[in-house]
Order: sequence, then structure tokens, then C-alpha cells
Amino acid sequence: MADVLLFHHVCGRTPGVVALADAWRAAGHTVHAPDLFDGRLFATIADGVAHVEEVGFDAIVARAVRSEEHTSELQSH
Repeated sequence: MADVLLFHHVCGRTPGVVALADAWRAAGHTVHAPDLFDGRLFATIADGVAHVEEVGFDAIVARAVRSEEHTSELQSH
């Protein structure tokens, strides 16, 4: 089975993203699906893009890198 690091789309970690992660887990995969938006969800792509611009794309990328590093640490133990 695979180890998967699933990043959500620009609208956030929506119920659909969570359902996808859960389906892959049910199939036997290990799935990490970090929330890069700290729980915020957006109804439109434009709203999500505005959030990324407000927070800063580099900050979102840094969160993704930290989540990958954390995931790697979990797997090595």
C-alpha cells in the first residue's frame, strides 16, 4: 500500500477532500491530508485565491513543506 500526502485545493480542506482521503485510507493506504488554511474554507476559487494572496503564497508553501517534513518524521519512527 502507498503512503500519500494529499494537499487540498484552493477552496480548502473541504468535505470532498476529506472523503477522498478517507476512501484511500479505507482501501488500505496511509493518507496524510494537512490543512494548509487553518480550517478556513472558501465557496469560490476567487475567495480561496484572495486568501492565498493575503497570507502569502510563500507562507502556504512553507506550511506544505513543514507538513511533508512532519509526515517524513512520522514514517521514520
